[in-house]
Amino acid sequence: MDTDQKITQATKRTIPEIFSQGGEKEFRKLESHIVAQLSNSPPSVISCGAGAILDPANRLTLSRTGLRIYLQAELSSLVERLATSTDRPLLPNDQLHPKLTAQLAERKFWYEESEIHIATGSDSPAQICQKIMSALPS
Repeated sequence: MDTDQKITQATKRTIPEIFSQGGEKEFRKLESHIVAQLSNSPPSVISCGAGAILDPANRLTLSRTGLRIYLQAELSSLVERLATSTDRPLLPNDQLHPKLTAQLAERKFWYEESEIHIATGSDSPAQICQKIMSALPS
């Protein structure tokens, strides 16, 4: 389950609309509500936005209710993937590299707290999934 998708479904607004109307503070509040809600659901995979770990409550909830998996991508890969994105208000295309660099520096400690780390490299989604499955405890 994708937290951003759940937020847009619940609010009937896009992420950019939420940011333009209520700012990052409103978005983070919605995100925390969804993280808590999904964490109380039957066992599942929850795909959080990269900033979900900024909230200590989210970090605690996620660590208490499951295994956190850090999909570690190279900065150049992230820039390439996001170059044409229009739904990330905190990452304007003309400032993508410096903004991503700053975000990664700010969040690195919390990402690295994850129980499982997967270097994605140039792997396909199927290859990354296989790495995840191999890293899970039996």
